[in-house]
Amino acid sequence: MKPTVVWMPGDVRTEIHLTAAESRDTLCLLIDEPPAGWSLPPHRHANEAETIHVLGGSFEMEIDGQHVTMRAGDTVHVPVGVTHSGGNIGTETGKRLVIFTPAGIDGFFLEVGKPHPGATFGEGELLAAARRWGWEFPQP
Repeated sequence: MKPTVVWMPGDVRTEIHLTAAESRDTLCLLIDEPPAGWSLPPHRHANEAETIHVLGGSFEMEIDGQHVTMRAGDTVHVPVGVTHSGGNIGTETGKRLVIFTPAGIDGFFLEVGKPHPGATFGEGELLAAARRWGWEFPQP
């Protein structure tokens, strides 16, 4: 099956390989390609654990207060409800395999993702959608 390709904020090309419907609600499998300089603010997922395996590039993450530098072949697991953030610290576009368990968050990527790069995203709409899909943004 061909993946659904969407572009997320920051021009992150995202391939959605398995959705809730395709995995009987067990997992969501994505491959994303964050460009150099891309980052996500501290957040947590109320419903899903997240496993990230780096296929290419260099990333830095903070998971529950611990800093982790990741390169191709490295994997981290973020349990449900654990605050994490991160970004591409390399000079080129990176590539990651991302698995969310259980499934469900794929709805966020399908709702928010755009069919082409360079799209604009309204911050209010983006935050509202993230919250609908269980993203939480703790205050520092």
